[in-house]
Parts: sequence; structure tokens; C-alpha cells
Amino acid sequence: MGEQGGVRGDRELSLIIMQETLAVRFPRPKGALLWLMVAIGCLWVLFAAAINWAGAASAPELFGMLSGSSEKVASGQLWRLITAALLHHPSTPSHALVVLMMLFFFGASLDDAWGQKRLMLFFAGSAAIAFGLQTVAGLIVPSIAGGSWFGGMVLADAATVAWAFQNRGQTVRLFFVLPMRPLVMVGLLAGWHVLLLIAKSPSPEGLVAPFGAMLAGWLLCDASPLRRYFLKKRLRRMQREIDALRPGARQAIRRATGPELRVIRGGNDDPDKRVLH
Repeated sequence: MGEQGGVRGDRELSLIIMQETLAVRFPRPKGALLWLMVAIGCLWVLFAAAINWAGAASAPELFGMLSGSSEKVASGQLWRLITAALLHHPSTPSHALVVLMMLFFFGASLDDAWGQKRLMLFFAGSAAIAFGLQTVAGLIVPSIAGGSWFGGMVLADAATVAWAFQNRGQTVRLFFVLPMRPLVMVGLLAGWHVLLLIAKSPSPEGLVAPFGAMLAGWLLCDASPLRRYFLKKRLRRMQREIDALRPGARQAIRRATGPELRVIRGGNDDPDKRVLH
């Protein structure tokens, strides 16, 4: 019951957030993002049909191999940090649908700004950070481990936060009426997950993973101090490379243009100015 309540709560808050963003024009998903959304939808249909209708004995076992577990990740099964983000509750369609809708609204905008490669790395990094934090918290405090964890809300939360920080100068409208800044939307999202943590009402992703997802969305977006640090570091490296090439470049220019020309000043001692100095 607690897990179902967490799913409903996340769904309600996510629908409010999506209503806020309708005042902003969003591009349509394409390329790798579109394939990711198709994969999420197809995986839910396959597992839901196999578990709920076909009674396939191997389906729950395969689901368990792909979902997350603090103990199993700690034992070296690191692929679970990524594959868990592709799975959704087989008996709750809204779990997958809300994720797909949030990826539609926020992921496509980030795709246009970043490109497909960076967006996919962003999603992989966000899942790893979110579920990595869930793993560590589960090992330290077993009472919040929550058994297995899975779900793409970590991708949706990370995309929401990244989009909000990159569009913080815009204004969205809550329920089409109340103007709101995107960062206020992030505050509402964080506050909601704090309430879920206090109530100990986890979503399938776990109690701690949403905070890791929001942290990843901030750290990996263009406005983060982490990205500014790496850009400054890359700029310094490029400047050193340019400085190292400058002496060689000057020599190459001299060889290409011939010997240097020098101006030799003559004297003014010749009275009849017939001698060129």
C-alpha cells in the first residue's frame, strides 16, 4: 500500500508540474530520446503482459535481474544502476506513463540544447548517481533499503531540474493562472520528496534516489558549478597547448616568408646625398 501511495503521489505532483510547463513551447522528442521512450513503453508492456497474464515464470526472475538491489550492486552488479531506470511497476500503468510524459516535455528541450549524445550520457549519469545514492543509503540504513528499486522517475526528476536551471529566466503558469519561476517548481518537487521521506512512503525508485536524481540534474546541467569547473579546466589546457605551439608557429611563418627584412639606417654625413646608406 505504501508503494502504491508513493506512485500516486508522484503522479499527482508530476501532473501539476506538467500543467505548469504548458505555457512554454516544447519541441518534440526525436532520435535517441524517442527510442528511449519507446524502449521504456515496450518493456512495461512486455513485463506487465508476461507477469499479469501469461504467468511466465521467467518474467519475474528477469525483472529481478534488471531491477536494483543495494546488496547486489555492492557485490559488483553495477549494471543494475542503469537498467533499473528502464523498468516500471507492472501493475501500475501510471508509473511508466508519467515518466514518458515528463521525458516528452523536458527531455526534448534538453535534446535540442545538448544533442543526443550528451542527453543519453546525462540520463545514464543521473540514473547511476540516483541509484548509487540509494545503494549507499540502503547499506548504511537497512530500514530504508526498500528491497528492490526501479523506475524512470529518476530520469524525469533529473530532466526537470536540469530544464528548470537552464530556463530559470522564464515564467511558467501553475494551473494556467499563477505565474511561477522554474526554480520554484524545483523547490516544490524537492519539498514533495521530503514529505515522502518523512512519511516513509517510498516510490518504486526508493526513498533516497529522487534526491540523487535532483542532485544529478543540477550537477550535470549547463548552470552547474561542476560544468563550469570542467570548462575552465579545458580552457586552461587549450591555452597551454596554444602557448606551446606559438614558437613553432613563428618559425614556420619565417620559413614560409623567407628571411626577415631589416631596416638599416644610413648616416647623413654625405653632403651630396649620392651614397645610399
